[in-house]
Amino acid sequence: MRILFAVAPLTAHLYPSVPLAWALQSAGHEVRVACNTSLVGQITAAGLTAVGLGEPASPPPPVTEEELDRFTDALGFEAGSDFDQLWRATRFYMVAACKRYHPDGEGRQELVDHLVEAARAWRPDLVIWDPACPAGSVAARECGAASARMMWGPDYFGWVRRRLAERMSDPARPVPAAGAPAPDPLAATLGPVFGRFGHEFSDELLFGDFTLDPLPARLPGPAGLRRVPMRWVPYTGAAPAPRWLAEPPSRPRVCLSLGVTGRTVDDGPDARVMAAFEAVADMDVEVVATVNADQLGPDARVPDNVRICDYLPLTQLMPTCSAVIHHGGFGTFFAAAAHRVPQMIVMEELGSALNSTRYLESRGAGVVLPGDGLTAARVRDGLSALLTDPSYRRGTAAVYADITAAPGPGEIVPVLERMTAQYRTRG
Repeated sequence: MRILFAVAPLTAHLYPSVPLAWALQSAGHEVRVACNTSLVGQITAAGLTAVGLGEPASPPPPVTEEELDRFTDALGFEAGSDFDQLWRATRFYMVAACKRYHPDGEGRQELVDHLVEAARAWRPDLVIWDPACPAGSVAARECGAASARMMWGPDYFGWVRRRLAERMSDPARPVPAAGAPAPDPLAATLGPVFGRFGHEFSDELLFGDFTLDPLPARLPGPAGLRRVPMRWVPYTGAAPAPRWLAEPPSRPRVCLSLGVTGRTVDDGPDARVMAAFEAVADMDVEVVATVNADQLGPDARVPDNVRICDYLPLTQLMPTCSAVIHHGGFGTFFAAAAHRVPQMIVMEELGSALNSTRYLESRGAGVVLPGDGLTAARVRDGLSALLTDPSYRRGTAAVYADITAAPGPGEIVPVLERMTAQYRTRG
C-alpha cells in the first residue's frame, strides 16, 4: 500500500516518524514524507522519499495575547488546576500550530493546497499526519485514504477538545453575549482550514480515524479516542561517528543538550548552558555539549572538561553517558531513556516538559530544576545526585520497562495494514 506522512516543518516533529516510515518501507510499502521544502534535505538524508510543499509566501501572523486570552477564557480552566497549568504551558504552541495552516486574509494557503494536490495525485491508502499539521487530515479525506495522527508528545488537542465538550454541554454555562469570543476557539481556528475544501469542523477531522501513540501507558491521552500504542524508537539524525567517541570515557560522561528545535528557534545565549558550565567546571566529569554558537554566545567561558559539538546525534552519544542535562523535550527524553541514562531536566515555561518532568519524577529516574532562578549550585547538586545515588539507575530501568512494553514500529505494520483496509472507504 501507499503511505503519505505529513509533518509540520520542525525537525523535532519529523524525527519521531522516521522509524515507523522505515518499518513500513522495509515491509514493502511505498512511503513518502510531505513537508515544507526546508525539511526536504533531512527527509532524504533519512533514506525516505520527500514531497516538498514549498514555503509560505509570508510567515503566519504572530500569535497575539488577545488570541491566547480568547482561548483561555473559552476553556475556563480552574486557576492552578492540572489542566490550567498544562494549558498555560502549551497554549502559545498550540495556537501557533493552528495558525500555520490557516488561510490568509485573501483565502490563500499554499502549503495546504500543495499537500492536498500531492495526495490527490499520488492516491495514498493511508495518510499519517502530525497533529501540528491538521491539513493532513484534509488530505486524507480528499483522496479517500485512512487517516491517522502520529503523536510526538502529549495530546494537547485531545485534552483541549474534551474540555471544550464538557464546557459546551454544561447547562450552567452562561449564554455568550453578542460579539463575545467564539465558545469553541478550536473550531473557529481550524474551521477555515477544513472548510477550504468543503468539510465542516468535526472530531473525525480533528483526530483522524485513529491515533498512533508512542508515549508510555503511564502518560495516557484523553479517553474516547482509538489509539494504537507504539514504542518510541529514538531517531536523532545521522552523522559520521567521531573517533574520540569510540574510546571509553575515563570519567563519567555527561551530555548537555537543549534539543534540536532550540537550535533554530531560540535567539541568543542560553542561561542554562552558562549555569551548567559553571557547575561542572570543578567536577570530575567529562561534558559533551551539543550546542551551537548562538546558544553559547560570544563571551561563553568553556571549562577544560567540556567538549563542544555543534551537532552529534544523541543516539550515538547516549550509550557512553552516565547522565544527561536537557530541556525536557520528548526526543531527548526518549533518547536517554532508551539507554537507561539518568536525566536532569531544566524545565522551560513552555512546551511538553510539564509532562516529561512529572513522569520522570514519578519513576524516580531523574531530577527536575526550574529554568527561572537557575544557579550553578543547584545544577551541581542535582548532577552529583544523579551520578552517585543508585536509585536513579533503578528509576531508569523502570522507564525503560515502560517504553519497551509497547510493540515496536515493525510489529504494528500488520495492525496498520488491517486498519487501513477498514477505514479506506471514502472518496
